[in-house]
Amino acid sequence: MQIIRSTISTADIQQRITEQYGDFLPGATCLFEYRGVNDIYRFTDGNLHYFFKIYARKDVDETAVAAEVEIVNYLKLSGLSVAYPIPMQNGQYLLPIDAPEGMRYGVLFSDAGGASCDDVGLDAAEIAEIGRLFSSMHMLLDVMPTTPQRWKLDDQLFLDRSIEILAAYNKINHQIDMSFLKSLVKEIKEHIQNNARNWNWGLCHGDMYTGNIHKRHDGNLTIIDFDFCGYGWRAYDISPFLGMFSAGLDEAAADKRKRRLESFLYGYETIGGLSNSEIEAVYKTFVPFRRIFNMGYLYDTLYYVWGNKLRDDLIARDTKLLREWTDYYW
Repeated sequence: MQIIRSTISTADIQQRITEQYGDFLPGATCLFEYRGVNDIYRFTDGNLHYFFKIYARKDVDETAVAAEVEIVNYLKLSGLSVAYPIPMQNGQYLLPIDAPEGMRYGVLFSDAGGASCDDVGLDAAEIAEIGRLFSSMHMLLDVMPTTPQRWKLDDQLFLDRSIEILAAYNKINHQIDMSFLKSLVKEIKEHIQNNARNWNWGLCHGDMYTGNIHKRHDGNLTIIDFDFCGYGWRAYDISPFLGMFSAGLDEAAADKRKRRLESFLYGYETIGGLSNSEIEAVYKTFVPFRRIFNMGYLYDTLYYVWGNKLRDDLIARDTKLLREWTDYYW
């Protein structure tokens, strides 16, 4: 019998943490926090918290996890506020987990503190501060002295691979509008081909939406979860935060999106800059670009978490929103 994705008990995780990290948090309890792209466990004494992430994606191997750790440690040492990895007693960061489906790796991370920006209102000044945070991160990544081995966040991964996944799934779910999606991908690829020479490329966070930015009680902002970090266009990296895809395209949502862009650029451009072509590409190219990735690669990755029904519902919802999005921004 093949095991696709197992869930390790909290008792076993707590034992491994104690063995490898020592009793650094006396009286702490291990709690299974949630199951998503990865499995997340919270190690807490009720006041202090640490998060143990067990990587689950098939295409993230030991080298990729080590590269993520290297990137986050570099940003922390450079002064950026990030949830950072905690070394074991032997000085290493990756804890091998011999799971039924094969070797997986776990890393213990610090708590970001405060609350996700998904759960708190953001005013113009806070959005500008997030813009400065993005710009600082990009500037630091541009001068990183090493070249970590991470994937490319390009059209081959986000578009071609996702369309292959969707086409294969369409043999089961005949409701997927593959004609529309393939036509959309063709236009996005043409826009990239015609304009990408004018866009900045470099190491990116890869999943920088409000849920991965925490606002602490002192007002400071912390970035979490570099699981999707890799080499890509910077206009893509800012698109999940600016796009607000699921908010729709009514007048109120479009106005909020416009005001968020203005405040974000005010902050981003105090350190770095974005060309008019990149700003246009955020909405015209990279919001659909990311959504195709979600519909194909990401929902397929989460199949054994969410199940078939939710996957079908999300693909149908996203297709409808993509039609509305392209009607508005194209």
